[in-house]
Amino acid sequence: MTVFNEFIGAVLQIIGFSLIPFLVYVIGKKKVKGFFQYIGLKKSNRKANLLALLIALLLGGPIILLSIFNPDFKAILTHPESVSGNIRELGFSASAILIVLITAVFKTGLSEEIFFRGFVAKRLIAWLGFQAGNILQAVIFGAIHTLLFLTISKNPLFLTVIFLFPALGAYFKVYLNEKVADGSIVPGWIAHGVGNVLAYSVIGFLI
Repeated sequence: MTVFNEFIGAVLQIIGFSLIPFLVYVIGKKKVKGFFQYIGLKKSNRKANLLALLIALLLGGPIILLSIFNPDFKAILTHPESVSGNIRELGFSASAILIVLITAVFKTGLSEEIFFRGFVAKRLIAWLGFQAGNILQAVIFGAIHTLLFLTISKNPLFLTVIFLFPALGAYFKVYLNEKVADGSIVPGWIAHGVGNVLAYSVIGFLI
């Protein structure tokens, strides 16, 4: 894992996660202009952004604490197949910090917010209404995280936690985006990116 490779990987992942929303928009609207508005990649406001930081701390903190005090959680989250495990193997350095930022803020944070909050959540809300659509996208997001860790662990407590906290984060991020930030996905991106930076840094470098 190098800074260059991670940067290229982040660009490709953002493009890949944007492709389906882009195609749906172009086919449906018969135009390209307005795509960023469609996925909510637009200016937010200070209140929503500050609340996003609070969500990152409230939902990221418990997982970090469990990693520090629970040996099973630490073993799972530092496994070589996990993101934080890969970062841990790099050791603490300037290039490792850059890799954390690229991975946390762009490769996972931005790409996932574009697809899940900018596309999936908005379409489900338009179809089912705000509450049902938001809950469904949160369940989908939590379930995907659980499935990703099934190859590493079958620990029921861990799998429950790794479903619950991403799902709660997904729910509150959509609430901020849609109810406080007028449809902007920037608050969700802030919460996701900051939460990832904290988790990857603490688990990767400090414990």
